[in-house]
Amino acid sequence: MHNKHPAYWVSVIVLLAAGFVTGGCASIVHGGNRSISIDSKPSGAKASITKTGGAIVTVQTTPCTVSLDPKRGYFKGQNYTLKLELPGYKTTEVQLRPTLSGWYFGNIIFGGLIGMVAVDPVTGSMWNIEPADIQQSLTSDQAALIKNKTGFVVVLVSELTPGERAHMAKIN
Repeated sequence: MHNKHPAYWVSVIVLLAAGFVTGGCASIVHGGNRSISIDSKPSGAKASITKTGGAIVTVQTTPCTVSLDPKRGYFKGQNYTLKLELPGYKTTEVQLRPTLSGWYFGNIIFGGLIGMVAVDPVTGSMWNIEPADIQQSLTSDQAALIKNKTGFVVVLVSELTPGERAHMAKIN
């Protein structure tokens, strides 16, 4: 074995120490919770967010921005369900899902093995939450159309009760 110059050993130690100190690539670029922008048309809808298992995370009024934790566990991203409710409109659900951050693969160059198997998976930095910007149009509820006399509903006769059939009117 050849004796290496002391500067070689110093540079090896500095590079190893830098790898331990800097952590994972994704955690450097975007560690912590993710901001999700939510808006509805019309605005003023109740926005309820639940995570896997049904626990309610937050309830806001649109437009709003919420902060969500992208991790569920080691190497597991968190799924969320956004429910938008507004009187006179159909309740709408949007699935928020974890997607692998492209910065996670930066560990191959910058963060090394420690960033790839320890730092980013433990902190959840390896995950993004999609969609991050939600612009949801709400659809009028059928009952509101009839109540406000702004529309009508088409149904099959076989789905009507005898009382509803008695109130039917022939159009042509």
